[in-house]
Amino acid sequence: MAIEFTQFVLPRGERKPTSIERPDEIETLADKFIAGGGWFECEVLTTGRVSLTACMNRENGDNDIEIEVVPNGPGIGEAVDRLVSRAVKHVAV
Repeated sequence: MAIEFTQFVLPRGERKPTSIERPDEIETLADKFIAGGGWFECEVLTTGRVSLTACMNRENGDNDIEIEVVPNGPGIGEAVDRLVSRAVKHVAV
């Protein structure tokens, strides 16, 4: 099992499904977030850094609730862990 993300691909931002393998406890939290109406997005920015976003529909129209911007490389997994751990706190119990 993996965490599903929608990736926005340069240069025109086409959407592409992708997934990131994380430890079971993080994937369980991500499942809870998704079941609560959330979703995850990612993109490589023109700077070469990676933006990872947790999203939910909100009344003000701003869907981004948590974000991590990190160098593209081995630290992405830990950034996903931090993102998911914060995002799940937005889901009503």
